[in-house]
Amino acid sequence: MLAAPLAECPWQSLAEYGLPNVDWCEERLCALVNEPANAWSNLAFLAVALVVYAWNRRAPPGSPALRAFAPAVAAVGVCSFVYHASNVLLTQLLDFLGMYLFTVLLLALNLTRLGWLSPRRTIAATVLGSLALTAFTAAIVGTGAPIQAIVGALVVAVLATEALARRRTAERASLTAFAAGVALLGAAGVCSALDVTRAWCDPTDHVLQGHALWHVLSAGSLLAGFVHFRAFDRALTP
Repeated sequence: MLAAPLAECPWQSLAEYGLPNVDWCEERLCALVNEPANAWSNLAFLAVALVVYAWNRRAPPGSPALRAFAPAVAAVGVCSFVYHASNVLLTQLLDFLGMYLFTVLLLALNLTRLGWLSPRRTIAATVLGSLALTAFTAAIVGTGAPIQAIVGALVVAVLATEALARRRTAERASLTAFAAGVALLGAAGVCSALDVTRAWCDPTDHVLQGHALWHVLSAGSLLAGFVHFRAFDRALTP
């Protein structure tokens, strides 16, 4: 519950354009950051982005798409922070843009490995695909469609194309990092599901929430994904 009348709270003018289609456990404060745990936990993405950036500086990959990992991870964190700070529909769409940028990047990398996408077009395909999906999400959100399922479908597509690339290409790299990433993402999904279903829920806890753990574990999953795809740098380089 809000601690003050809505008219006195930040972000209220944007709330007039619509509210998110999901209600996380953490109570919303009448403050500039109205879900502290869910918002500040996005710093995990920025930490991962810094690690990836430093890693790339030490041993630069040839692939522009791999160099795009750090800004893509940072975009996920920034967009999600703004969303959980404000909790309005417009910033929820920004949050989806961040998620699309990264999941579409992973999908594009696999399509490049399969030879279905030119390495020179990987980044352009990622940006255009993410913008198109965001526009589509904005168009259907008013219908009550489960828009979170779009991200789920992209994750499935990444897993499917990874398996296909493993079978159809000569590349052979350890699956340890990929498996770790999948395990972390699975654990993150469980935490988020427990949160949204209220199976694990203390609305007044602004330090630890299930959805906040989703952010932290997902950030770890993205770092594992970077380690995995670095092994295919040569195939991803124009």
